[in-house]
Amino acid sequence: MDVQRYYAEAVSSFRRYSETRWPGGLDYIDRRVRDVVVPAIGVLRDAFDAAGWPTVYLRLCGSAPDRRDLHRFFRRFNEEAADAGFPDAYPLASDPWAEVVPGLSPRAGDTTVDKTGFSGFGNPALDGELRRLGVNALVMTGLATSQCVDTTARDASERGFAVVHVADAQADYDEDTHASALYASRGVCGGHVVATGWLAVDLQARIEALLSDE
Repeated sequence: MDVQRYYAEAVSSFRRYSETRWPGGLDYIDRRVRDVVVPAIGVLRDAFDAAGWPTVYLRLCGSAPDRRDLHRFFRRFNEEAADAGFPDAYPLASDPWAEVVPGLSPRAGDTTVDKTGFSGFGNPALDGELRRLGVNALVMTGLATSQCVDTTARDASERGFAVVHVADAQADYDEDTHASALYASRGVCGGHVVATGWLAVDLQARIEALLSDE
């Protein structure tokens, strides 16, 4: 979920404008994504590949040059950033800044779905692709925990998908918000909040054990 270059690289318009608005405000999430989240997602992706399970990437980006298709919060941020001299804070889908961070780039056979708001299900293609793949449970990773990850997880649950949160494969803007979001999501995800090391060691057996309680 949204582990993209413009979030992760300090020289992007998104990051440079954010630093002018909230100096140091992205320091925590920057360290966590680099040191914890990206390595954890890498481990999980390898485990999914070994099991023959699909990986689906979600990207937050625009398709309209004026970003009118973005959620109003993101659209306003993009406009304010442009006015301050930081154009394309939220990049277009075709912009290299919208790409997934190096090291986690989609592989052959992976699916990428672009979204313009908090929930990946705002793009109907996501639900259709998951049904086509025969998916019945989503293992949630990415950022931000309390925003796009949580909103997508709740929408997934409404659509009948089981949800498993991987705590160390997600990040928020501070540790308290991250932990609070996972706690609040327990009722929606059935309490399935796990760690990468526990899940990846025996992916299929442990997913089946979690879902057997539902």
